Amino acid sequence: MKKFLALALALCMIFALCACGQQATTTATEAAPAAAEAATEAAPAAEEAAPAAAGEGITIGVVYKQSGNAYFQAGVSGFQQAADELGFTFMHDGPDDSSNDGQERIIRNYIDQGVDALCISANDAAGLVDVCKEAKDAGIVVLSWDAKVDPDGRDLDIEPASAKVIGLTQLEFIVGEMGGEGQLAIVSAGATAPNQNLWISFIEEALETDEAYKNIEYVGTVYGDDDYTKSYDVTKALIDQYPDLKGIIVPTTNGAPAVAKCIIDEGKDDQIKMTGLTLAHDMAEYIHGGVAPATFLWNPIELGYVSSYVAVAAVNGEFDFAEGATIEVPGFEGLTVEVSDDGGLILYLNKLNKFDDSTVDAWIDAL
Repeated sequence: MKKFLALALALCMIFALCACGQQATTTATEAAPAAAEAATEAAPAAEEAAPAAAGEGITIGVVYKQSGNAYFQAGVSGFQQAADELGFTFMHDGPDDSSNDGQERIIRNYIDQGVDALCISANDAAGLVDVCKEAKDAGIVVLSWDAKVDPDGRDLDIEPASAKVIGLTQLEFIVGEMGGEGQLAIVSAGATAPNQNLWISFIEEALETDEAYKNIEYVGTVYGDDDYTKSYDVTKALIDQYPDLKGIIVPTTNGAPAVAKCIIDEGKDDQIKMTGLTLAHDMAEYIHGGVAPATFLWNPIELGYVSSYVAVAAVNGEFDFAEGATIEVPGFEGLTVEVSDDGGLILYLNKLNKFDDSTVDAWIDAL
């Protein structure tokens, strides 16, 4: 009897253990699909939280007029800001001597490295057309920024504001400082610099045709080649040749401090006033001192930033090079492609800042 009871008890325990094991196995098997389903549902949410960067895998070659130029270094920081946001990589370089040949060598190097886009501030609008055509034939997006490449060599030019607005803003201001009469000169960068030459053409046209400037004697343009010493020397030569000179326009950031310093050194700061396109930190002391009551400039950081967004969108096939095409860039509205005076396509940021005694200090850290 005891053996029977023992056997019966043993069988009950075995059945109990089997039942427990079956329950545990069933619970685990049912939990696995639930976890897998939860993971599947979570995956899209994770993808939405961290989408692939629009610029991932894209390389941009940035070419500027001159290495070591503070204006273009500010522009590079705009490319870097966009790279941080979009995930592209970029290289940047410019010739030491502001030459067309130097820029051409840099562009060819970028083509050989297989960049996806070029962003070029040209020293010579026509001089880079052939090499830029080679880049386009290789499937590379070619943008010019700040200073154009001629239409045959570019897909799009990106500029801060229309050349007419930039030129006439400087002219209207300096003529006001001159009291509407007297001798006026221009100290520019290089003789072939396309953007400076275009701005100057609108200034010269207004001086010839606008009655508001009938009492202004325009004595001409000289070139400092974006070199401090040469800009200083050509300014001194102007002052020596025209002792009654009252106003100077300097549409180049590198030349402006040299011109201001020369006017002061020659003891002419009460007689001669200047304006131009300048960086804030270069000109603050001269603006506060009164020899340059105000100067103007767009933000080159923004120019690099917008150029980056256009380049990435174009490489991704999300932007058409056509009149009326628009692009969305954080912080900008109404960016629309237009047909330029040269027949090519252009995009304007339409921003121009004025640095005067009350505003220049606020810009020193940025520009």
